[in-house]
Amino acid sequence: MSKPPFDWMDSRPNPDRGKIEKARREAMYRSELEERAAMLQRLGYAKDKTRARLAGNLAWDFPDGKGPLDAGMVDAIVDKLFNGTSGTSGTSGTSGTSAGRPAPRGKGGTR
Repeated sequence: MSKPPFDWMDSRPNPDRGKIEKARREAMYRSELEERAAMLQRLGYAKDKTRARLAGNLAWDFPDGKGPLDAGMVDAIVDKLFNGTSGTSGTSGTSGTSAGRPAPRGKGGTR
């Protein structure tokens, strides 16, 4: 019995799985850094301190320096967050919310 009795018992992995997983990991790390940067901004960290903190987190997570994101991506995330929201009150703009901040809930709204 060299062949499995049912078609679904034969393992046929997707040959593009490695590329798909790499893209998903990069997206996950990017969104994590965006969330951390937004949190640090809400805590009152300055732009340069936020950038240093995120770079330190990446260096801690990937001590060999082969992380999924480079320093340019960290700079882009921090610049987008701080330059996109500087000088606004958080209620003006196209969407009504600033980058990295959820929309405020109204009273009695669902959670």
